[in-house]
Amino acid sequence: MILKRLSKKGLPVLAAAALLAGPLAVSAQATPAAPARGAAQPSADPGHIKVLAAALKKMHDNYASFANFTPGPQDIFDYNIGNLWLKGIDGRGTTVAVIDGWDDPGVAAFIHTRDLRYGLPDPVIQTIYPSGPLPAQCPPGMVALGSYGSCDAWVGELRLDVLTVHLIAPYAKIVISATPADSEITDDAASNVAPPEMMHALEYISANHIANAISISDGTGEGTYSFGTAQIHANDPGPLAAAAAGVPVLNATGDCGVVQNLAVANAQCGTTSTGPQTATWDDNPWVTAVGGTVPNVSKTDGSKLGPDPIWHVGGIFAEGAGFSAVFPRPSYQDAVARITRSPWRSVPDITMDAQDGTSESAPMVAGVLALATQLNHGRNLGPVNPVLYDILGPLGTHAGISDVVSGNNSVIDPNTGKVLVQGFTAAPGFDVASGWGTVDASKFVPALVAATRASGLARSARHEASRELGRLEHSIRLAAGAGGTTSMTSTGFLPRHPVKLAIEGTVIATLTADDHGVVGYALNPAALGLNPGHHVLTLQGMLITTTASFHS
Repeated sequence: MILKRLSKKGLPVLAAAALLAGPLAVSAQATPAAPARGAAQPSADPGHIKVLAAALKKMHDNYASFANFTPGPQDIFDYNIGNLWLKGIDGRGTTVAVIDGWDDPGVAAFIHTRDLRYGLPDPVIQTIYPSGPLPAQCPPGMVALGSYGSCDAWVGELRLDVLTVHLIAPYAKIVISATPADSEITDDAASNVAPPEMMHALEYISANHIANAISISDGTGEGTYSFGTAQIHANDPGPLAAAAAGVPVLNATGDCGVVQNLAVANAQCGTTSTGPQTATWDDNPWVTAVGGTVPNVSKTDGSKLGPDPIWHVGGIFAEGAGFSAVFPRPSYQDAVARITRSPWRSVPDITMDAQDGTSESAPMVAGVLALATQLNHGRNLGPVNPVLYDILGPLGTHAGISDVVSGNNSVIDPNTGKVLVQGFTAAPGFDVASGWGTVDASKFVPALVAATRASGLARSARHEASRELGRLEHSIRLAAGAGGTTSMTSTGFLPRHPVKLAIEGTVIATLTADDHGVVGYALNPAALGLNPGHHVLTLQGMLITTTASFHS
């Protein structure tokens, strides 16, 4: 799947003018320009500003005691979040969904204790179950993952997701999608690490307009799937559905540096690939892949000391970065092809704080997008990659892009310092290690909104995603057979998963997709008791429903 070229010659120049001179291009310290018609900023809530101003003061006054908390005040200061809060941009009226493998009844109490520390308001938190109620027991395949992906392990992940989003966008609603594996079958190890049910959650959230941004702190190496690329592409309807609905999806790139944890591991980076590898679902071109950096701020007062470096804590633990072996380079990355020198999709696209792993950085970007959505009057901004690559990235600091110029994600022997697997190194401008770098949210948020409005890139991307999804939904092939029968085949389903075959909405058979995600059936109208004439056939899998018409 390759995105069609969305940009037009000269557009970055026009967009730059809109960003630097338009009504949204104001900093918190500046006097706001008079809003253009239709572009007025949302009204601020004085009560919210008062609460958050007090929280900022508390963070400043007590910074030395808060300096090591992550996520924490260091992120607020490093990314200039407070400047937005003081203008009333705090996530009000927006919703962020976090996709997790289990639920946690204690999450609200956990967040409350952190809110008391800084003086932040408690968030509205809701848990949904797109694939149905949780099973009575954790699926055995997830239990086998231990600290890497068992249901108990997901509790810590879930709390980090919610805490991070809430820190950045304190008045945004947070929806937890509790989405464990094996709701249909006992799946392979890769699908217990990264359940396809999570892609169903993207479809559910998008179809029901539940969230304005979605964060996923999960994925598994492209080489870990039992059924290869067919199984990976069977997950594509999830990101496509979100993109078509304009809901940006942020996905962490992983924590094992340039390699990926294997699905059979039972600890993070416990058993990894021997060579470079990227992971689903951040490799999907419709997803914004979020890597990791470290805030470069003073330990005494949180002031900025210089560019943020790549997150790498020695040995194997570092942000994921590299090239997909499944997804070709999308057209929005063509402009950086001279840098990547690869025909394949590179990740990440952007980075933020990953001191707790990229499971922290992905929801952090989602929080920033909640702020931008509020500034955009609640209108969705996704997909954001075309705007990021065509406009914001090239504008650099003018659009709130903070360059990352140091660090790498190589796998290093912690005892000798020897490089075991060569990774990617940050450099000035776009690079594979950090994508475009990280953000100064006080500039990035208004720049993203202005560029989205001025360019039409996101709107064009939504249309392209809708067309691509439509092609998948009409993949049934019919051929005349002997004796008045019709041969039916279709592809794109999850391998070995059930697929319901229905005619006029009545299920006549439950098929099983083969190892390539293909199903087949011989339709016999006479045996089925079908009247002569036009009929509608549907094939319903977990992630895709395909439709075709035929005559008997």
